[in-house]
Formats: sequence, structure tokens, C-alpha cells
Amino acid sequence: MKKIATFFLLLFSFFCTTLSVFAQDEKLPYVDKNGVISKASYKIDFIYPSDFANIAGIIFPGHRGPNQLVIYKRSFGKSTGTNEYGREAVVVDGIVRQITGANSTIPSNGFVISGHGKAKKWITDNIKVGSEIKIDEKNSTIISLMTVDSYKYCAKAKIKEIEKIIKTSKAKNQPYDEKTVKKYLKKAKDYARKARRKDIKSLSYAFKSIEMADLALNHSLPYIEKELKGVWVRPVETSKGEIEKTLNEMQKTGINAVFLETFFHGKTIFPSETMKKYGFIEQNEIFAEFDPLEEWVKQARERNIKIHVWFQSFYVGNKPIVPNENAILNIKPEWANRDKANYNSLDIPTHKGEHNGYFLDPANTEVTDFLKELLYEISARYDIDGINLDYVRYPTSAKPESSNYEITNWGYTQFARDEFMKIYGVDPVDVVYKTPIWDDWAKYRQEKISNYIKDVSEIFKKRGLTVSAVIFPTQENGIATKQQNWEVWAKERYLDAFTPLILTADYELTLDMIKGIKKNVNSASIYTGLFVTFMEGECEDLLKQLHLIRAEKIDGVIIFDWAHFGDKYKNVLKSSAFLPPKN
Repeated sequence: MKKIATFFLLLFSFFCTTLSVFAQDEKLPYVDKNGVISKASYKIDFIYPSDFANIAGIIFPGHRGPNQLVIYKRSFGKSTGTNEYGREAVVVDGIVRQITGANSTIPSNGFVISGHGKAKKWITDNIKVGSEIKIDEKNSTIISLMTVDSYKYCAKAKIKEIEKIIKTSKAKNQPYDEKTVKKYLKKAKDYARKARRKDIKSLSYAFKSIEMADLALNHSLPYIEKELKGVWVRPVETSKGEIEKTLNEMQKTGINAVFLETFFHGKTIFPSETMKKYGFIEQNEIFAEFDPLEEWVKQARERNIKIHVWFQSFYVGNKPIVPNENAILNIKPEWANRDKANYNSLDIPTHKGEHNGYFLDPANTEVTDFLKELLYEISARYDIDGINLDYVRYPTSAKPESSNYEITNWGYTQFARDEFMKIYGVDPVDVVYKTPIWDDWAKYRQEKISNYIKDVSEIFKKRGLTVSAVIFPTQENGIATKQQNWEVWAKERYLDAFTPLILTADYELTLDMIKGIKKNVNSASIYTGLFVTFMEGECEDLLKQLHLIRAEKIDGVIIFDWAHFGDKYKNVLKSSAFLPPKN
């Protein structure tokens, strides 16, 4: 009996050693005797809901502070509410089912792992779809395991997703590269079946299945000719040659619309007569003695690419204004927006949750007149195709259910206080949340944004330009925390198009947002803003989101942004989604 036990022990040891050697020979990860490929742990900062306040995260979306790792359970809410500067993993029954960027749906039978900064890097390096997750609440520690079974699960999940996409495309009569997809999908399934076997090659087969599934997915989306395929761009090119190079790369990727950031951080990329007139910085210093807007428009025309001016309306950057005497808020400090906590501060307040940024006051007619004059100058001088208005809102406040909601609201400028006092006989500083007059104060601010949108629309629609605006898709939250009531803009038909920000890679939440927007935009177009590239998500997440959006018959997509549009994303879009198949 002892000899038999020794024999099986040696046989098991040989199997594990052979598997490890095989993995190394095939350039696969090392596998230990328990089938574990990697194991990593990290300190948890908070598990929500919690009885304790997260002081470091209280002012940030989702109450996730800098460099924190937070676990969200379903009792916290439907979703995490986090922003796009992190990474998240959705866990069901101890297995990672989806990697997302932000604001993930919290499963009823699981939780979401969310990280920012250092914690985001740890998640990126150590958690994949299929990872096994263990939470040690007593010691506030998370453990992530990648096993052979993890890769088998990943392969199976990818195949299932591709089959769903193919089914939808066929149902909607959307032609795709069926021959190529079938070829790679068949291989993916064959390798997945082989990976089920309990032999030393199972890991290799799982890897090959994943590889083939990725290739099948890349070719599974159809090319839609009339779809707007856009990208937001903050220009860094300072010569004609550099702009040509960038546009050539965009053209090769299938981009047909560029949303070019033209007024940002309180500066224009072109030499502006309007800025000069007000005594502001005439042109962003990095473009001195060169007009990039003129060159972008000219070169884009030659490539049949449309140029929309991306325009930061009420946000003027986060650079210190003191050293620069010609900065907008140095010349016009009374134009600065103010939160209730700092309404009478001698210093101009910044928003810590929004890049420590400075904001302009939408209530002040001098501010809106200046912005409209600047926009008019752009449209009169350059042969652009449209205006994309960004930051058409107030700075973000805490959520209404938060104890600091009232004090974090913005708009408490002297101009707004005086005007509101004349109308209602009350200083907004004395207005208390949940009283009837608060609704009037909120409506006052919302109308200031809506009136700006209306005025810009009236000017530029007459010139044949497409007028669009960046919006936050969840209307209720947009009104409560940003005073952005875009449903009014839709009802009054102020805009030709809406560009909603989908700040997540969560499929369920993405679909909910798109459906909600579709119900409320009237006849306007929807160009959905995708952030997968900015959040450093997987290529398959970008394709899956694109598929979801197309299934809802949306007019186009804009990807944020070109600076994060790496080769891996360009290559998958070139495969079929953004370029027609080669004959």
C-alpha cells in the first residue's frame, strides 16, 4: 500500500513538473503543483457600505479616494458611481466576470473591486477575467489567483460573447466578414474543447483558444459607412508635417470626424482677435507663430475628414493663475465661479474633485457674451463643420443624499447673488436645501446653461454648422449635481447632436444609459462618447461597447481620446468595424 501511494505521489509530482516545464517551453506562465499561475494580494482601504467615513474619498465620485482600493457590495447601491480615472472588476461567485473602468453595476451575488492610482495599477497587473478572488475582511486584504481554470473560463466567455454579436448582426442584416469569423471561431472552439482535458497541454490550448477568439471578435463587427467615427483630440502638433502625419494615421484607422480641442484651459490654439481685445492671452504659447486650426481644417478637407471645434465653455484649466497676468481670471476675477463654502473667500476657489480646476460663472452675461464672441470668431474665420460644446454645466457637487450637498454647490458669485436677490428677494447664500426656494435657485442656474446653449445654437445653425454638446447621460444626476438639464435642450431642439459621455466599460450600465438618452433626445443625433481607451481597457471592451451602441441604432461614436488611442485599439478597429473589408 505504501509503495502504491509513493508511486502516485511521484506520478503527480511528475505531472506538475511536466506541466511547468511545458508551460515554460511554450513561453506560457509558470504553473505550480496546485495549478496556480499567479497569486497577488493588496490592502483594502474600504468595504462599502461602511459604518466609517472615508475621509480621503468623501469629495470624490463613489467616495473612492486617491490611490485607494475599495470593495463595493450591492447594498451600497446599483452602481459604484466612480469616475473614469480608475479600474474596476466585477466579481460574481468569486470569479471575475468583467473588467470595467468606472461606475460599474454591482452584482447582487458578488461585488466590485475598484482602484485608483497605485491600486488601479495593481488591479491592471493582477486581475483578469476569470481570476479567482478571495476577500479577507478581518485583515482588510484581497487575494487574486490566476489558475489554469481562469484561462479556460476566459476562453469560454469570449466565445459566448462572439456568438451573441454574430446573432445580433444576422438579425439586423448587418454584413460582416463571416468567412474570417467562422474560421477563427471554429479554431477557438476546437482549442477550448481540448483545454477541458486534464492533461499537460490544457493551459496551452486555453491560450490558443483565447487568441483565436480575439481574432474572431476583431472581424465580427460590420463596417457601417454612414456612421460617424470620431475622436476627441487635444492638438500637440506644431507644424504642417506633424498634422499631416496625425491625420494620415487617423485616415488609416477609419476616423471620419475630428473633434479638435480649440479653446481649452482658458486659451485658444489659434491667434484670436477676441482674446486680444479682452486683454487675455492671444494664443496658447505652444503654438506661437503658427495657426494649427487653419492647417487642421485644410488637411482634413483633403482627406474627407470633418472638423468639429471642441470648446471648453465654462472651464478654464487647473494651472495656477497668479504667475500669468493675462490669464482670464487675472484680468476678470469677478468672472470666476464660486462654491457656497468659498463664496466670500479672497482667493478664487478651485474644484478639488475636478483636477483642481477653475470655472467661469454661467450666470454672468459678460462671460457668456465673451464665449459667444469667441465662438463666432472661430466660425467666421475657419471652414469648420461643427461646434462641440463641452463643460456646459456647473462644477460637480456632492450627491443630494450627502450631508455636504448644499455646501458643495456652485454658482454663488456676486453677479448671481445680486440677480437672484432682485427676482426672489433672497440671497442664494441663505437658501437652504429642501426648502421651496432651493428649487428656484436650482432652476435659475439650469436656465443660465440652457440659455447659453440656445444662443449658441441660434447663431451657428444659421451658418449651417452642426451644433452638439457634451452631456452626462444620467439626467437626474446631471441636474442635481451639475445643473445640466439637457432634456430641455432636446425638447426645445436647441442641438443637432448630443455627445454623451459613457464613463464606463460596464455593458449593462452602458445599455441603460443609451436607452435612457434615446428616449429623451427628440430628433437630434447621438454620437456616443466612449472612454475605453482612456481607461486603458481591453480591446474587446471597445468592440463590445461599439456593438451595443450599434444595436441601438445610434448615429455614431466619438472615442476619448487620440492621446490614448494606442496601436492595439487602432488595429482592432481597422479589422472591420471602422474600415470596409478588402476585396
